[in-house]
Amino acid sequence: MSSLLIIVNWLLPLLYLVLLVDYGATFFLRTKAQIRNPWLAPVLCVHAFFLVLRSIHFGQPPLGNVYEIFSVLALSTGAVYAVVEFVGRDRRSGIFVFLLVFLFQYTSSSFLGASSTQSTGWARLHVVPALVAYTAFAIAAIYGLLHILAQRNLKQHHFGMLFDRLPPLDLLGRMTWYALFSGFVFITITIVTGPLLFSHQATDVPDAKLTAKIVVGSIAWLIYVVAVLGKLLGKWPSRRISSIAVTGFVVIMILLIVSGILS
Repeated sequence: MSSLLIIVNWLLPLLYLVLLVDYGATFFLRTKAQIRNPWLAPVLCVHAFFLVLRSIHFGQPPLGNVYEIFSVLALSTGAVYAVVEFVGRDRRSGIFVFLLVFLFQYTSSSFLGASSTQSTGWARLHVVPALVAYTAFAIAAIYGLLHILAQRNLKQHHFGMLFDRLPPLDLLGRMTWYALFSGFVFITITIVTGPLLFSHQATDVPDAKLTAKIVVGSIAWLIYVVAVLGKLLGKWPSRRISSIAVTGFVVIMILLIVSGILS
């Protein structure tokens, strides 16, 4: 099993590099823009197989060090994008996402073999939906920012290469919404399953880090529930949803950094 883990570990960044080149060709050459990438799902399945195999080999989820977390982030980023591409049927923005995915997995694969894995226990799986949620919020912020910039350039009649190759405004707005809603679903799962993590604490009083995570997660849920309710009930326009996606992500990042410093 160790040999198989080593092979797949180094195969993953190569596979993501191939996807990055493919999406780059779509962006710069304007080819197959409205065709879903047929290789995306198989690559993500190989990555999921690798993480499951690593979990079985070490007897714990792949969250024992920062490089394992980078690999989980790479998979969650690719998975969230796959949902957005499947629903939106447009792959022109894939180059931005998979540049980040490739960097995550390349860093993970480069250092994973030499790093030690700390014992975490299966309760650590609670972190996975949180990672997926924040990844989805990051993707929503990227699409939201592109949507806002493209709309501003359209009003000012500034048309450049970036604007010319991006998906249409309405599709960027929908992509922002799909990513934001996916993140909201997973942050809700994180909050609902939170008591499971608290039940494994040795004391009845949560430590500072756990308290900070609960506070940040709750604030994130409140920010995005406003966007979800506004979209579903108030029929808010895409520009407002994009603004919340960008502003909300910036607020969450500031809170995470501050909580990390204080705790």
